[in-house]
Amino acid sequence: MNNQNNAQNSNIEGKILKELQKNCRLNLDEIGKKCGCSRYKVARIMKKLEENNIIVGYSAVINPTKTNLSYFILLVKRTSHPFDEDMIKKIPFTREVDFVPNVNVNSIATLYVHGTFDWVLAFTAPNIADAKEFCNKIFKYYSKYIESLELLTIVAPFRMNGFIMASNEEVKEMTKIL
Repeated sequence: MNNQNNAQNSNIEGKILKELQKNCRLNLDEIGKKCGCSRYKVARIMKKLEENNIIVGYSAVINPTKTNLSYFILLVKRTSHPFDEDMIKKIPFTREVDFVPNVNVNSIATLYVHGTFDWVLAFTAPNIADAKEFCNKIFKYYSKYIESLELLTIVAPFRMNGFIMASNEEVKEMTKIL
């Protein structure tokens, strides 16, 4: 019976997480209706998920086509030079924009990956010049750790965080350049 309850709770947790990813502004009643449980159960489960750092925050998804910001991806290939102790302490708790002072960029995500590159940094900047300045400073300040950088500009954001970012007309226009 206990295994059945654990499986059922795990299933409800998964449903709640999916609903929050779709729209974290739903109230507890709406989430409960969609997940087949009471608002009280939703509140208990969400509190547990937050305490266990499964839910680490709630944020807005901004449509880049409607702002004056451009989205960029920075691919970083590391050298084999080991990190010193200071760097090891900084990495998990410091946003990449805090590693480089006085840059006009906003961090979205930092990902350690397996493949040709070792890190992926996603960020916004007002223009390509500010994005390149950020990349140049990263390379200058941390050159002993970086073999190469590659800056990508997001040209056509079709979907972000599960949300459709472009209308049908915008998709048609964007696909002309692909």
